[in-house]
Amino acid sequence: MRAIGRVGQAVNLAVERFVTVGETIADDNPEIKQDMYDACKEARAAGSSIERLCDIAATDPVGYSPRPNPIDDRGPMIRAARTLLSSVTRVLLLADIVVVKQLLLAKDRVARTLSRLESVANFTEFVKAFSVFGAEMVELAHVTGNRQNDLKDERRRAQMSSARQVLERSTMMLLTSSRTCLRHPECPHSKENRDTVFCQMRRAMDLIHYVVKDGILETASERNALRQVPEWDSERATAFTCLRHFSRLIEMSRPDYERRSAGSKTSSSMTAAVGPPPLGAKDCVSPTAVRDKETGIEYRRELTRRNSERDRDRNSIGHSREYSTREREFPKYDNKSELGISIFSSDTREQLLAALDKVCEKTQDFTDSAYTSHDYRENILLLCDRAKLELNQLMRIAVSMEQYPNASYDIESAIESVLTAAHDLTTQLTLTAQDQSAELSHIIKAGIDIANSLRNIALNQEIDRLQECADRFHEHIDHILEVCKLLRQIALTETLQVQAKFTEINVRIYGPQVITAARALTSHPESKHAKDNLEVFVDMWQWLSTDVTTITKEVIDLAQTTNKTDKTTEYLSLPRPGKHGTTSKPLKPTRLDSEEQEKIAKTGLEMKMVTNEMDAETDKWNGASEENNDIVKRAKNMSAMAFSMYQFTKGEGTLRTTQDLFTQAEYFAEEANRLYKVVRQFSYQVPAGAPKKELLDHLDKVPTYVQTLQFTVKDPTVGKAATFVKVDHVIQETKNLMNVISKVVSTCFDCANKYKLDFSGLAGRAASGGARDEDGSSGLQGDSKGSTTSTEASM
Repeated sequence: MRAIGRVGQAVNLAVERFVTVGETIADDNPEIKQDMYDACKEARAAGSSIERLCDIAATDPVGYSPRPNPIDDRGPMIRAARTLLSSVTRVLLLADIVVVKQLLLAKDRVARTLSRLESVANFTEFVKAFSVFGAEMVELAHVTGNRQNDLKDERRRAQMSSARQVLERSTMMLLTSSRTCLRHPECPHSKENRDTVFCQMRRAMDLIHYVVKDGILETASERNALRQVPEWDSERATAFTCLRHFSRLIEMSRPDYERRSAGSKTSSSMTAAVGPPPLGAKDCVSPTAVRDKETGIEYRRELTRRNSERDRDRNSIGHSREYSTREREFPKYDNKSELGISIFSSDTREQLLAALDKVCEKTQDFTDSAYTSHDYRENILLLCDRAKLELNQLMRIAVSMEQYPNASYDIESAIESVLTAAHDLTTQLTLTAQDQSAELSHIIKAGIDIANSLRNIALNQEIDRLQECADRFHEHIDHILEVCKLLRQIALTETLQVQAKFTEINVRIYGPQVITAARALTSHPESKHAKDNLEVFVDMWQWLSTDVTTITKEVIDLAQTTNKTDKTTEYLSLPRPGKHGTTSKPLKPTRLDSEEQEKIAKTGLEMKMVTNEMDAETDKWNGASEENNDIVKRAKNMSAMAFSMYQFTKGEGTLRTTQDLFTQAEYFAEEANRLYKVVRQFSYQVPAGAPKKELLDHLDKVPTYVQTLQFTVKDPTVGKAATFVKVDHVIQETKNLMNVISKVVSTCFDCANKYKLDFSGLAGRAASGGARDEDGSSGLQGDSKGSTTSTEASM
């Protein structure tokens, strides 16, 4: 009895905590405040009612024996539970409205800043706008990442992931293409690069808006039209989707017969379960109903599908034990007559013909491809014709059974023939896509080699050779696009379908831009901005090549191994090295898995944005070469190191293991130490005043962040979880140090422009200062004293 009372108290306490959060959300959002308060009030009342009812049920009056069933009248409890469920649902819906509003506001802010970036007239305005853009992009990445994790629909989640990936990868191209366009406004190729990046980023934000709104269309007519089009007949239908729909339709149109006993009131009342009877007809005789002459029993033969080995193999094609989104064409009905599906129905026969026509239409991507072999093309066409012949034979048998009910027909064999033809066509499509993807690794390698050679060709202004490479590069792009198109047609899950689709789109749009960037460099071979722009677009092509390779492997492997089981067995009872404390061997350097990469993605993206700001700051030093300007040289080195650490959080770049990351962080701290000494020498040239005070304020923070990063790197860890925490802290501390360095470099630039200061010889003076540092007179160990003196002098 007491347990029931405790349950009521726990429910009421949980409801109270829940509505407290809801009321806090209401206070921050006036537009939903009243509705949220009403829902919270209703939920609180329902929770109190449940607690009170549980207390009543748990009460045992003195002198009376406990009741055998304490809650005889369940009506009040059921009503209270329903009220609680309704009110909690309202609170959740209102909270979701707030989340969607915040996400759309973040997206709109990024869109406005993007328009501002596109319209800037000089580099100074661009740097300021890009700094704002970076902060807003970090916020958008955070809210969209949370929304992506909350999405339940697999297709929507994959679309959100693809849009976020486009925005993240396009940020660096936006920086370099905009710098090139600002520096060379007369160059049409640089303008094309920039406009393409802007267009792709806007499309990605439109996709985010579409996913957040869950595909809501603007007009009622568009919404109604979308509801009337089934998934298998929509624009997102694939060859496997249509084949799956066709096979399911054949399966559901099988005749299903029921036995009736002789004691039935009407011997002719054998009702077929293969479809709904005509309106007003209570007794329908099946075309295959027969009479047992010995017993006088009229019954229908029960035709059931044999669970043969071939059937299991066919079912395994396109069905994986790990994926649950492939059975969405039809709901689960116990009675097929509710669907109105029967091979004896003219409507069903029309649906079958339309479904097969859709399948043949989708196979045109395979037969029309220039890279499909002649034998495979002929096999696909022959299998389509075979499927049509088998379906026509099935329909002729169904019509004959309606016309001649007493005749004997083997309709089961005809159905099996149609299903076998569909299965063979599915297998042939998989083999065709696999055959084209077999040469993909060679194509991708050749494409990367061409992209890497474009820089030297452009710098030498070899126009004819550049055109030749461009033609070969476009051929590789066309081949990759064909493979992506076929992969989407045979992808078994919605996630793979979406990934294949957007990979194809990105290759089609960004692939030709590599050639455009090379032409821009050919027009301006001395331009450093044009060189950087080409390198960034080549890096983008390498990312896309990796995406194509990954999606190809996943799609082909899933199509081939859906019915295979892993036969490898690991004996967990035996201890393994490094496990269960059996050895003291130190853990090997590890890589971050996909889940850890997602957790650290926000911090990594923030560091990337700071890196972009650093690059923008160093680009403001017009005419200052790295040889003569040690501040620019050190800052660019640090920016490159930070970017490689960001790539590590994405599983890319030259840093492969966590130990590589920690080593890179140590070098990063040392480079910050060198930059600190150089800027300290530069500060001696700055006259006393507010600019010098601001410079020293930022500069004095560098030693603290350097020491914090060094301590974090040297902190020992044991175990994967502790190592991941250390990686997270290292990335965070690197980002903090980069923030300070970016401010130091920006302030140095302002001071140099204001006082017309000379940077030559800073490295030498810093080196000599470093020699004195060893005697204890300066350097990081003596920064506090030196900083105080300098600050007091400036004041």
